[in-house]
Amino acid sequence: MAFTPDFQIAHLGVNCGDEAQAMACAGLFSALFGLEVNPAKESADARFTGTQIEWLKSSGRGTHGHIALATSDLPAARQYLEEKGFAFDDSSIKWLPDGRPLVIYSREEIGGFAIHLMQK
Repeated sequence: MAFTPDFQIAHLGVNCGDEAQAMACAGLFSALFGLEVNPAKESADARFTGTQIEWLKSSGRGTHGHIALATSDLPAARQYLEEKGFAFDDSSIKWLPDGRPLVIYSREEIGGFAIHLMQK
């Protein structure tokens, strides 16, 4: 059965210079657009407003950050994109406890943003 693309934008990751800038950006975005700063998604690396915007506490992948695309079948989505000439960085794979890939980043940037696929 052929893979049917079902990509959904999961979030936008924005590279910030440091934790203070990430916190300031999250706070401003929250005040302007009514998205709550999400303590449930807070990590050592990032702060979120809602689930849509990830404010990285340092520069991550991509010149400006990354665009996370969720899919129901990450390996099939990867193959689908590789057949179109898109390449991935195997060293970026994060794994689920059951051995399936959870996340993988692209090698290329689009408009200064890395792309990462996520398993739904």
